[in-house]
Amino acid sequence: MIDSLQSELRAAKDDALRYKRITEEMGVIMGRLRDERDHHKLERESVSAELRRLTRPRAVPASGKGLANRTANGHAGPALRKSHSSALRVLCVGTGRDGTTSLTRMMQDVFDIQGDGDAAVHEWASSELNELFCQLKETGDRSFEDQIRQTILNCPHACVVGNGFAAVLPVIAELLGDQVTLVHLRRRDRAACIASLTENAELSPQNHVYYADSPAAQRKRPTAFHFGEMSREQWTKLSQAAKFGWYYDKTHALIEKHKSLFPNTLAVDTEDLSADSVRAALAHAAGSTAAPRAFHVNRFVDLRHVPVDRRSFVQRLLGQLDVQKLAHDDLYGLRQVLNEMIYHLSHFPDAAPGALDELRWTLREMHGVLNNRIDDVRELMERVGAGVETEGLSNDQEQDAPRRRSGSRLSN
Repeated sequence: MIDSLQSELRAAKDDALRYKRITEEMGVIMGRLRDERDHHKLERESVSAELRRLTRPRAVPASGKGLANRTANGHAGPALRKSHSSALRVLCVGTGRDGTTSLTRMMQDVFDIQGDGDAAVHEWASSELNELFCQLKETGDRSFEDQIRQTILNCPHACVVGNGFAAVLPVIAELLGDQVTLVHLRRRDRAACIASLTENAELSPQNHVYYADSPAAQRKRPTAFHFGEMSREQWTKLSQAAKFGWYYDKTHALIEKHKSLFPNTLAVDTEDLSADSVRAALAHAAGSTAAPRAFHVNRFVDLRHVPVDRRSFVQRLLGQLDVQKLAHDDLYGLRQVLNEMIYHLSHFPDAAPGALDELRWTLREMHGVLNNRIDDVRELMERVGAGVETEGLSNDQEQDAPRRRSGSRLSN
């Protein structure tokens, strides 16, 4: 009888092990089938989209310089609005391509820790202020100075970081000097900064009139002839690298010249942005004791095989990815791509014939792709027994709900 029971136990154990093995093998097979299904789904979507792409409306590049043409008559920018108190408290000025994007992320991190809803914005009104300054110098029309003042007074952000402020620092100091801390951002490696500025002008010439020889250049940037240091003809004969060499030197000379107009100043080298002491000083400038974490974003990516007209979009999408956050936040990559797609489509060219039809086509395609992915998410939720728990919450609450449930792996 004992032998019989032991035999039955061994048989039951073997059956259990066999069942476990079969279940595991079935799970692997089902996983492979799902992978194959998803792969074919992506292929089908890509092929289907490509077939529809062949018949989509095509935009014809428009001639002219857009804003540059509109401002040539001396009526640059909107009419003056009633001024109000500026929210600006921290002004970070550099040349661009010197860590301004990373610095913006760090300042926003400080504000996020404070939780007051303040914002740090990269290149807020930089191109507008550059354009207005150039028009003022070229025409002598004082109305452009009024528009510079009004733009500064209307700043809605606690911190702005960018390159369009060096030439108008005296105006900013006159209007807001007592409330603004000036942060001078400088990249020690002058040659590397100039090379990066030159490459950026080739990739994104829109805000580089007088620097980029491209019909896409629309907004002006201050030059040596705006300061009476050489004639326009002499400037034109300079190489692009020489122009940006002047721009690098002049930007930092202007900041050094005018920093005494501000009661609170801070000098930061790009290469030291991740240093503990620098991050603590930046937090102090924003009225906080909690230092931000280090960021390094907006690197140039390899664009050799990317069509010229798509390089700006690809650089913006990939160059600003925060790799550290991508590694620790499952939703960061998704949000970043969606945000950049919305930004890209919101700034879709609207001057070219057929551009609006092309935008409509792209939006319909995007809507279809997102709907398909939503169906996949629902299927995954059903598979793991995750119910939709955010029904009836406000948008802010809905965004915060996964973080509250799952912990720090998900971002705000």
